[in-house]
Formats: sequence, C-alpha cells, structure tokens
Amino acid sequence: MDIQTILIQFITAFTGCLGFSIVFHVRKSQWAAASTGGVLSWAVYLAAAHASGDYAGAFAGACAAALYGEVMAHREHAPSTIFTVIASIPLVPGASLYRSADSMMNGSPDAGRQLGIYTLVFAACMSAGIVVTTLIFRAVSKKIRERKQKQ
Repeated sequence: MDIQTILIQFITAFTGCLGFSIVFHVRKSQWAAASTGGVLSWAVYLAAAHASGDYAGAFAGACAAALYGEVMAHREHAPSTIFTVIASIPLVPGASLYRSADSMMNGSPDAGRQLGIYTLVFAACMSAGIVVTTLIFRAVSKKIRERKQKQ
C-alpha cells in the first residue's frame, strides 16, 4: 500500500470520527482528541493486519482504541466510552456486513454465509480487544491507586 493511500485512509478515519463526535454530542473541545483515536486505531489495525491478518488487526486496533479511550478519559475527565466508541468507528466491519446481506438477497447464500461469519468473527475480535484492554487497564489503575494510598 502506498503512502498516499494510507494518508487518505487516515484523513477519512479522522473525518468520519469527527462526524460521529458531532452526532454523539461530544464537547467541541474533545472533537480532535476523539477523532485522533480513530486514526490511531486504524493505524494499528493496518500494521497488525499486514503482519498477521484481519482478525489480529481487529483485535489490535480495538486494543488501541480502548487504551486510548481510557487514557483520554483520565486526561479529559470524561467517560472512557466517549473516546473508545469513537476510536472504534473506523474498525466497524460495515462493508462486509453489507456484502453478506447483499449476497444472501441476490441468490448467493454460500458467499453470504462466508462473509457473515467473517463479519461476526471480526466483530468478536474487536469486542475481545476492547474488553481485555479495559479490564487490564482498570486492574492496573486500581493497583496504582492502592499503592498511592498506602504511602
């Protein structure tokens, strides 16, 4: 993939996340931060997918989105869900879901099932990445807070 294509994808990820920031009524002061998370998650997805495949990319990109969401929530004094959900937007497998439904409706049930399974596994990898990262981050944060209270 050439650098121009990657830059276009990053710009598209940013503007798409910016649009969702507006739709989700995120504070204007947080639009850039929320949208940058989408670029980060997409960059991690591209790198991991290139190295290990789409499912690893989905997991890694979602991990990046969740970690970014937790860090930005702490920094911005806002719920992590705001940043995590918006950072995950570029990863959502909407095109494969559409193609799956289209194949089913146009008489190619085998192709539709294959795409449907791909979409479900991709989404499951995303979910696992968000859950695992959030649980680890919160457990580590709790341990850090307990250590600070003991001092």
